[in-house]
Amino acid sequence: MAVRVAVDFGTSSTCVVASINGREPQVVVVDGQPLMSSAVYAAPDGTLFVGQEAERQAAVDPSRYEPNPKRRIDEGDLLLGDNVLRVTDVVHAVLKRAVTEARRLAGDAEVELLVLTHPADWGATRTRLLRQAAGGLARQVALVPEPVAAAVYHAATFAPADLNSERTVEFSGRPGDALAVLDLGGGTVDVSVVQRMPGSPADRSLPAKRAGFQVLATRGDPSFGGADVDQALLEHVGSLVSSADPPEWRKLVEGRELTDRRRRRVLRQDVRGAKETLSRHAYTDVPMPPPFADAHVTREDLERLIAGPLGRAVELTVAAIGDSGLRPKQLTAIFLVGGSSRIPMVSRLVHERTGVVPTTLDQPETVVARGALRAVLIDPDRTGSLAGSAVSRAGGAPAPVPADRRPDAPRPPFPPGPHQPAPPPQSAFSPLNATRQGPPSPPMGQGIAAPPPWRPGEPSRDTKPAERGGKSKKTPWIIAAAVVAVAAVVGGVLFAVNSGEAEPEGRTLSQYDYRFIAPPDWTQTDDRVADRQVVIHPSDSLTGDDLVVAQEFVMNYDATADRQKLVDELGTKAANDPDQKYSGFNGSANYAGKTVIYYRETKPSARVDWYVVAQGKIRVHIGCQYGTGSPHEQRVSAACEQVVKTMAVVN
Repeated sequence: MAVRVAVDFGTSSTCVVASINGREPQVVVVDGQPLMSSAVYAAPDGTLFVGQEAERQAAVDPSRYEPNPKRRIDEGDLLLGDNVLRVTDVVHAVLKRAVTEARRLAGDAEVELLVLTHPADWGATRTRLLRQAAGGLARQVALVPEPVAAAVYHAATFAPADLNSERTVEFSGRPGDALAVLDLGGGTVDVSVVQRMPGSPADRSLPAKRAGFQVLATRGDPSFGGADVDQALLEHVGSLVSSADPPEWRKLVEGRELTDRRRRRVLRQDVRGAKETLSRHAYTDVPMPPPFADAHVTREDLERLIAGPLGRAVELTVAAIGDSGLRPKQLTAIFLVGGSSRIPMVSRLVHERTGVVPTTLDQPETVVARGALRAVLIDPDRTGSLAGSAVSRAGGAPAPVPADRRPDAPRPPFPPGPHQPAPPPQSAFSPLNATRQGPPSPPMGQGIAAPPPWRPGEPSRDTKPAERGGKSKKTPWIIAAAVVAVAAVVGGVLFAVNSGEAEPEGRTLSQYDYRFIAPPDWTQTDDRVADRQVVIHPSDSLTGDDLVVAQEFVMNYDATADRQKLVDELGTKAANDPDQKYSGFNGSANYAGKTVIYYRETKPSARVDWYVVAQGKIRVHIGCQYGTGSPHEQRVSAACEQVVKTMAVVN
């Protein structure tokens, strides 16, 4: 039984969606609700309660209760009562409860694919923690930015049957269309502008799996959300009724005694229900415990209380649109997601400020989770490939068989490291999550002068292979001692941005923990979020073999402190490639003003020059692919040099 699950892990609430045997994804009901509380309670015996169970237990000992674990993701450890817990363990408990509830629908079958959503501005550290927290819950885990999932859900028309079909997702609109997503969640406001990438099925010459979105800009406010609306309404209710018995009101809201904490929990639930009612009606009453009279509240009261924060959320929307280089009228749509987007004032303010009537759907708090499974296109041989991740081949013709099954397709020569993303489908290129690695270099201090600058196309500067029974073709190269000497001088840093030069023209791309400037006549055509990969093509050749790709890998050691370890690691992997498609490995090449690791990949219809830059635990592989007989060779060469020159690791 094929079970695929998507979890939108939110600040205060979590939504779970499941698809069984390729059927239409459905929202999983937890504790009788479409949303599960993200709260966690650590019992004295070490048991972790999640959801409503945690909220009920919180009345016993509030010090053991964490209502918003997502807000604590950066803290490493949490003190709950007298228990010190890792944040990843707390988040794991929430995700495990969500996955367990989904598995109940499938007779407790194992989950094949777990898709987790995250804010668009989360960097490598937070997404890595999220992946770690999902350990052991599914065979494979994929991550999708929340606005991308929301955009896919809103923009898609769905084939009703099989998730494995080529017609699983069809996108309306045209390549280049942009839209904004305003997510008013339980604890945060997030705004992102996303754009459909070239390769939409609107162009019927391209396969459906090319469709996808890239994030152009994102803004957020971590200090306001639905929980803050609840608190504002509770305080307003207090202003209406507390005069009847001020000391009793203080006891109720402070909740120092178990009885008061239980009454406060019920009151907060009633206040939240009143907020939701005011989204549909002009007024409602909040039932109050004795000695207080029931409180009468109106929509006008609520709007007055939250006008300031909602106004700031709308200004964030306008700012994000401006950051993307667009005007509101250039957007295809503005989508509202998150439970608080039901508040009528939100839609009204967005319309007044942007001139665009925003769009929302029923149950907007479930949109991100429902879109996440659709954002991850399912390949029979490889799950977790994000929409739009297939790289174009010449002419854009669809492959007759899956790309990673074609005889001429490069194969990933080794598995990723413990903290690296899974290798991408190898339909067009394979960054040296492949390389050849030779034996360790001779010790430093041999007194050999550094070689002159090396350029691509020259023979490798590495020493001749050692004799090994006449099989020198498969013997790893030995890196010259001079390389190590040079490395010691530069302190092991693999990249350094030139100073004192004018910044090249073009558009800065910075989706992940790296950024670079793409030439103005080049267009981003792919954004593999799960693999932290960006692809650009010449603007007049968006589907050809000429391209430049950048992909990030996270290592479990510091390459700045131990550069030679990275050189040796990549060199050995290249040398051990069974297809011998890598050549010219140079652990200390000078290109575009930087010291980089270089190697060449030879393919049936193209060659790829790879350059590796790194800082700390982040390394980026930049692949410059030249199609055989291409008229764009000089353009690729110039673009390649600019990308390498401007590449910077930013985390």
